[in-house]
This record gives sequence, C-alpha cells and structure tokens, in this order.
Amino acid sequence: MAEPVPEVIEDDQYLRVPMPAGEVEIIGNTVHLPGHGPVALAPGPMSVMRALTKAQGAVISREDLLWLLPQCGSSHGLEMWVSRLRQALPDSAVVQTVVKRGYRLAL
Repeated sequence: MAEPVPEVIEDDQYLRVPMPAGEVEIIGNTVHLPGHGPVALAPGPMSVMRALTKAQGAVISREDLLWLLPQCGSSHGLEMWVSRLRQALPDSAVVQTVVKRGYRLAL
C-alpha cells in the first residue's frame, strides 16, 4: 500500500505543511519552524521559503526556483535570497544546498 501524501493547507497568507521533524507554518511574512519561535522574513526570502516548504523536502533546482519566482530576476538574485533566508532563520542548515541539483528544506 502506498504511503499517503501529507496534506498541504494553503491560502494567500497561510501555509501549513507537515514535515518529518514537525509542522512548518507560514502566516503572512512569518515562518514557524519546529522547535523555534516565529521568524519574520523579507518578501524575497519568504518567496524562497514558501517554494521550499511546498516541496516538502524535495529538491528544487535553481532553474525551477527561477521559473517559480520570476520576480527574482537572475541566478545571482536567487543566491542572495537564499543567503538572506539562511541568515534570518535560527538554524541556517534548515535550507540545504544539494550539489549540482538545487535546494531543499532539511526538516
């Protein structure tokens, strides 16, 4: 029997996704990670966080992230948003770089 896919609950300002380490919740511009308090994010890093959260731990390539986030503009812009996201989170290892593949949430 196939394992059920976790439910993703989302609207314009609210996203909740169960992950192996606990639930990730995004409310407006604030992200709540398992074991940590709320963290407010700037719009660019929040866009990356939303995309990675929706992927539920799967790797998203840089090309796919640029397609999902056209407002980012370039590979350099995406790298800056990922860097700022890591700096803002209580544990920078939450956002993993998967060499030659892309990024994922490590939860």
